[in-house]
Amino acid sequence: MATIDTGKKFQFVGGNVALDFCNTMGGKRGRIPHEHLTSCTEYLAWCHQAGLLDRAHAQKCLDRLSAQPAEAAALLDRAIVLREAIFRICADCIAGKPTHPADLRLLNAELSRALGRLQLARVKGVEGWTWEWTNPPAMIDHPVGVIAHAAAKLLTDPHSLAQIHACNGDNCGWLFLDSSKNHSRRWCDMRDCGNRAKIRRHRLKQKLETNSLSEP
Repeated sequence: MATIDTGKKFQFVGGNVALDFCNTMGGKRGRIPHEHLTSCTEYLAWCHQAGLLDRAHAQKCLDRLSAQPAEAAALLDRAIVLREAIFRICADCIAGKPTHPADLRLLNAELSRALGRLQLARVKGVEGWTWEWTNPPAMIDHPVGVIAHAAAKLLTDPHSLAQIHACNGDNCGWLFLDSSKNHSRRWCDMRDCGNRAKIRRHRLKQKLETNSLSEP
C-alpha cells in the first residue's frame, strides 16, 4: 500500500505556497517542461511537505483516493489546472501584460469554493484575531483552496506582487519572491541554477583566455 512518504522530496524556494506549487513543474513551460506531480501520491506528498496537511491527514486522503482512482484523477487534474492558471497570471504580471480573463475566472472559482471555509478565531495567548480554516481534514480538496487563497493574497498585495520574479536559468521557469536588499536575486536557488550559471561563466572565461593566448 502506498504511503505518504512514497512521494518524492520537493524543493521550496518560492517564498509563497502558491509560487512553490507553480514550481512543481520543472523546466520552462513551452520548452522542456518536467511534470513533478504525476500522481495523487506525489501531489499529497507535496501538500504534506508544504505544511498544508499533516502526515496523518495526508495519509488518510491518500488511502481514500487510492480506492477511488476516478476521484483521484479529477482532484489531481483540478489542482494542476489551478496551478497553471496561477503561473500564467504571475508570468503576465512579471511581463507587464494583462491577465487572461479565463485564468482569473478559474482562480476566482476556486476562491468562491474555499473562502466559505474561513472563519475568525482568537489568537491564543494574545489579544488579537486571525483567520483559520474550518475542519480542513474533512475536505479532500482543502489544499486546493489554501493554494488559491495564498495566490489571491499575493496578487492583492502590491509590495509582494512587485517581488514576483522568474528564475533566469536556461531551462528554469520557477517563480520566487525577491526579498533581497537590492532586489537583485536572479536564480531560484544559488546552489542549483545559480551554481550552474557560475560554472558556465567560468568555463566561458577560460575558453576566451585560452583563445586569446593561442592567437599569434
